Amino acid sequence: MYIPTDADIVLEDSIETSGIGGIYPKGILIGKISQIIESKNITDRYAIVETAVDFSKLETVLVITK
Repeated sequence: MYIPTDADIVLEDSIETSGIGGIYPKGILIGKISQIIESKNITDRYAIVETAVDFSKLETVLVITK
């Protein structure tokens, strides 16, 4: 996941949809940060997100529309 350089993140932070772009509504839980990867270049910072759902166990999915 891309992280802006001015973002203050810590392990276990929740990741939710922003609503920007109009595809997904704001506030849907995606998961939590399980690892933060820093590099020598401040613009190359990444996070590993542990998903809130075990996708291998999904059988039925509800699609949300307007």
